[in-house]
Amino acid sequence: MNRRNQASRGGRACVLLAWTCMWQGVRTMQDPGRRVLRPSKGMRAEPTYAYRTEWYDQTLDHFGSEPTVPLTFRQRYLVNDTWWDKEKGPVFFYTGNEGNVEMFCQNTGFVWDIAPTFNALVVFAEHRYYGESQPFGKDAFTAPVDIQKLKYLSVEQALADFATLIQHIRSSEGAEDNSVIAFGGSYGGMLTAWLRLKYPWAVDGGVASSAPVIQFGDLVPTGIYAQIVTENFDMYPGCAQGIQRSWDVLEGEFQSEEGLQFLSDTFKSCKPLHAADAHKLRDWLASAYNVMPMVNYPYPADFISSLPGHPVEKFCSFIKERSKGRDLLQQVANGAGMYYNYSGSSSCNDIVNAFKDTDLDDVAWDYQACTEMVMPMSTDGVDDMFWPSPWNLTAFQEGCQHRWGGAMTRASWAIIEFGGRNIGAGSNIVFSNGLLDPWHGGSILKPPSPGIVVLNISGAPHHFDLRSSNPEDPPSVIAARQVEVDNIWYWVLTGTSSRQGGGSYSWDTASVRVAVIGVLLGLAMGSALMAFASKRSTSSNRKNTRGTQPENYPLLEPLENDHPGE
Repeated sequence: MNRRNQASRGGRACVLLAWTCMWQGVRTMQDPGRRVLRPSKGMRAEPTYAYRTEWYDQTLDHFGSEPTVPLTFRQRYLVNDTWWDKEKGPVFFYTGNEGNVEMFCQNTGFVWDIAPTFNALVVFAEHRYYGESQPFGKDAFTAPVDIQKLKYLSVEQALADFATLIQHIRSSEGAEDNSVIAFGGSYGGMLTAWLRLKYPWAVDGGVASSAPVIQFGDLVPTGIYAQIVTENFDMYPGCAQGIQRSWDVLEGEFQSEEGLQFLSDTFKSCKPLHAADAHKLRDWLASAYNVMPMVNYPYPADFISSLPGHPVEKFCSFIKERSKGRDLLQQVANGAGMYYNYSGSSSCNDIVNAFKDTDLDDVAWDYQACTEMVMPMSTDGVDDMFWPSPWNLTAFQEGCQHRWGGAMTRASWAIIEFGGRNIGAGSNIVFSNGLLDPWHGGSILKPPSPGIVVLNISGAPHHFDLRSSNPEDPPSVIAARQVEVDNIWYWVLTGTSSRQGGGSYSWDTASVRVAVIGVLLGLAMGSALMAFASKRSTSSNRKNTRGTQPENYPLLEPLENDHPGE
């Protein structure tokens, strides 16, 4: 595979967050006519953090002049005021992703870890049409599709929701002069960045983790995601090559009844596999490969799927170099079993029905991906370990129109509306990218302006920095969080000062001047710590790739996006 030279261009070493990006039940990238890849899928976690549930009568259409039916819907948001100092404490506002807000609340431990230090009010806002914030009820996505009920599901409307809700929170919680800091991972990270860009008066700063804000149009190569996935597996000798060889072996077994029986038994399919199921098994495997680098945490986690620590390494431990034929397929099946059934709770794998949409959040995201969140993806089987599947916008549009009653696909609208990489007028945003995360190929990798900070985190998967602290956290992630905290302090101090004028946080107050100077020193020390952390990171014999970096690579030196003409 001719990826090494291409991977090294621009010194690039991985949202999305997926959140993320984004997958148990994920739609793979290989067939553009099918459902599309999500930045982050629903997460599972035991309740850990306490909150109260609030509801706000949110405007259904923020931009139309004609009255709608209904005029409003009930938007859910979660609040914790345990540590809040109403006089000075900031509001930590999470911009909800494509799912139930309670899941994001329980999987964004960084916000909870630092809230006591900042005496912050913690708010997690739910995205319209997800979770319990349903303008037309949960049957709005069922056939027959009524486009008039779905047309209000858009990024623009969601951002206006957040801006309006922030105003409501300021009034209802008595926080008129308090700073508001936004947080988000994967699609939520994109929303955090865009909220700061579109409504700078609403939030004083934002931490946008694993946010693929340039994964649109031709801003990055369509095959970048698959290439980074491949590089993760290629860190282990023979693993990516074995996966690539397995596709032809798999195809051969589908040609006979005896081969079909072998596949059904080897992959422990709940239902016997038939020749027509070849693409289902292939997509089922590709889904696991696409997700594992995202969730490649150094400790066991239940983000997306219950997995051991270092799942990519664990998978590759099953693949033996130069294996072939049925031995290779057995090894692949063992690795897939680790991903899909690590807990051992399932007796079989429901491969045939794996991609039937029963999750309303999946369905809602598909509508968004079809209409404006169009993230082109492809594979070529040369620079990646998959099979050739070029991006086909026409096929993508036809599939979307079939599913969504003729809804229009605005393939370039996200670039026009939000600026793509041309966001140099923005400020007070931290873009953090895990370099194991395949979504980092569509993220901001170098600061477009002095007011925007970019953290490219060695050894980190999808929005690792937003997870709660853990003894297994690598130095690079610990250092990145410290830089984020230092920036948040600066935003809080300067934001509150600008609102209070001569109040407690006035710039003329000596204590505030000292505090801001301390924060600036902290930022400088954080940069040094990031560089030191990069030297501490585990080295690999694969230098200058996205998955790892040379030991002397300073993490605050911007990486480059592979982009024609740059």
